[in-house]
Amino acid sequence: MRTASAALLAVTLLPVSHAASASDQNGARDRHIVIVTPPDDGRLAATREAIDFWNETLSGLQLDLRLVEDRVLVAPSSTRKLEQYTRQIWNLAGRTPPSATTPPPPPELDALEGDIVVFLSNQRIFSFAWPRAERRKFFIGIQTDTEEPLTYPNVTRNVIAHELGHALGLEHNGRTTTLMCGPCEHFVYRSEVPLFLPVTPAEHARLRLMYGSP
Repeated sequence: MRTASAALLAVTLLPVSHAASASDQNGARDRHIVIVTPPDDGRLAATREAIDFWNETLSGLQLDLRLVEDRVLVAPSSTRKLEQYTRQIWNLAGRTPPSATTPPPPPELDALEGDIVVFLSNQRIFSFAWPRAERRKFFIGIQTDTEEPLTYPNVTRNVIAHELGHALGLEHNGRTTTLMCGPCEHFVYRSEVPLFLPVTPAEHARLRLMYGSP
């Protein structure tokens, strides 16, 4: 039986009405990723696995777009500011789309310059993908792996891949056993064998629409 705590863990923050659109991203063949991580954090390997998963998926669809790891920053001086911004965004709980009233990103985030910044937070939050700069860039906050559900490696890789899916322009599909579930039941991700949940045919079609040849 699900507990109240488990129900909360099934939430993913994304203002989906502001997900990236075809016109925002069509023609952008590389999406550069900056990863900000604590030292010796297992989520770094999971992030790379998620990047590889999406690149294999995009290649299988014969799309030129690739996710490119630009650089990894280990415990940079900007960490505190990024943690504060992560909490501010999470406190919006998905109810407020990016607007003039949204907390502005700290200069430390803008200085990172990546198309997608993946921040491996030390906080107990719900992981999210937050659009920035008119949806051309994304800030992804990933919750701590010291507490469930990210204490399970297969959950971690799927949660990160899910958020990267939002940065690629995909929305929640309501199907629990797929990668872009929403709400998600994270116990479905648990596996002793590393695996990624599937991307649906409709999502493949959307990716082709957004990133295929004009």
